[in-house]
Formats: sequence, C-alpha cells, structure tokens
Amino acid sequence: MKRYFQTYRRRSNMALFLVLGGILAAVGVFGLFFMQPIAWGIAAIAVGVLLAVLPQFAVFSRCGFRGADFVYRRAGLPRRLPAKEIGAAVLCIYDEYRQWKGFSPVTFQGQNGPVTLPALVLLRRSDAGIEDELDLCDTRTNTCAVFRKDVVVSAPLDFDLLRELYESDFAGRFYISEYIYELYKPGFEQLFDGDGRVVVYDRIPKSVKSRLKK
Repeated sequence: MKRYFQTYRRRSNMALFLVLGGILAAVGVFGLFFMQPIAWGIAAIAVGVLLAVLPQFAVFSRCGFRGADFVYRRAGLPRRLPAKEIGAAVLCIYDEYRQWKGFSPVTFQGQNGPVTLPALVLLRRSDAGIEDELDLCDTRTNTCAVFRKDVVVSAPLDFDLLRELYESDFAGRFYISEYIYELYKPGFEQLFDGDGRVVVYDRIPKSVKSRLKK
C-alpha cells in the first residue's frame, strides 16, 4: 500500500518543534541547578521533550488506501474509513501556516517558474448543498473552516492518490476549483475523461450565478 504525506513542509515543521522543545528542555536543565523547587525544572524538561516529540506524529502523518478502506491520521492518531463513506472530494489551493507570514499558498519550482501546489480535502458530507458554499473554498484552510464538521482529511494533492480514490468505492463528486482545474487541466482530463461527477467551481456564489442566468 502506497502512503501519502498529509503535510508538505515537514522538515521545517520538524525543526521548529525540535528547537522549541530543546530550548524549553534546556531551560529545565538550567533550572535544576538554579531554581527552587527543582520540580519546576523537571516539569520544564518533560514539557520540552513532549513538545519536541509529540507534534512529529502529526507532521509526518500519512494516508492511503488499504483494501476498501481509507486510512489516515487525525491529531496524530490512526483512523480508518470505508471509501464508500467518503461523501465528496474538494480540490483547491494547498496553503500552510508560515512562521510570521500566516497562512499562504505553497508553491514548488516548475519548468517555467513557481507552480501552486493543489490540495485534496475529503469530506463525509455528500449532499447537494456543498455547492452553495464552494465560493469560499479557494484554499485548503478555507475549505476546512467551511466544512469543519465534515472534514475527513486534507493533504497535498498527489495524482496517484487521486487515481486510487477515483478507482475505489468512493461514489461522491470531485469539486475542483477553477484555478486548480486550469492549472492541471491535462492531468484531470486524462484521469476523469469526462466523468459527470466532476464539478468545476469558481468564486461566484451559486445563488448569484442562478440570478444572473435569469
């Protein structure tokens, strides 16, 4: 079974928690000699070690298919969900929190310059009402905020994972933002080949588009 990482910038995030945890643990060691009671120093060391180690389970979380089930991690804990119980897949811009910069889209270097990384957000929800809220879902973070109660997992889009999802028992729709669809159109056309389950959405609310058509 091929496994796919659920986060993109793993090394920088790993280093961040290791440094923060190391600093706190060092303060604890210093406190053993100069602080009273020494319990404060022991507590700082313990918290520092936990800060350095525990987040790594989330940073290096991976997902994939195991038979008819989709396996993933949530808050570092392993989860399993039958593919047929996934209601929808939203493909949008992958963004991550950058220190001092807030949430920003992630890019990688392509042949003609920086290229925006796409995201795959899987939802339990499958009703038609999803389309009424997609105008807000241009990025991974926004999509997870809009459908926060229904999110199964969000991850950088790997076309191998997308193909496995398409060929699984998943029976929902693929909602692809217009920007990402145009950016990766040849890949989507080759994979989906005109499948009616593919819906391309934009930033205009569905209710507004309905009025414009009248």
